[in-house]
Amino acid sequence: MSEETFGEKLLGVLTMSILGLGFLDLFVDVLPGVPFFLVWILGFAVVLPIVAILLEVDDDDEGGAFESFEREMERFGEELERVFGGGTTREDAARDDDPASPAEGNTRDAIETLRRRYANGELTDAQFEAKLDRLLETDTPENAAEWRERERGRNRERGREYSR
Repeated sequence: MSEETFGEKLLGVLTMSILGLGFLDLFVDVLPGVPFFLVWILGFAVVLPIVAILLEVDDDDEGGAFESFEREMERFGEELERVFGGGTTREDAARDDDPASPAEGNTRDAIETLRRRYANGELTDAQFEAKLDRLLETDTPENAAEWRERERGRNRERGREYSR
């Protein structure tokens, strides 16, 4: 994880300033005779790129702005989880004191990953519930084998229905 450089911080401030100036012009008309959208077009298409070139700021992320935004949202979600729900409850502490089987630890890790993906908006409600049900049904190798057999049976039934 790299720290933001001065140029990147300055570009962030400049971006918010352009956005704010456009909104001010839209609602308060701080630049009489200048349409608000012209402020945004010139700011984002001319001023920001020129400042980025002058400060030699490169977007060296392969994913570009979307990946950067996604990482920031993930960090924000982790911070929220830490502040509001990241503490351990008494039940969690008691469970951690007991020597748990590796399968239980893996299941808890998988549930945490699933919760994080849901919180980040990567999964819909239905997807989250389906994956959680499947995860809880397959928490042990025996349950996983039973679930696999049930799914094979369901798929065979679906195949027969479609072939009719």
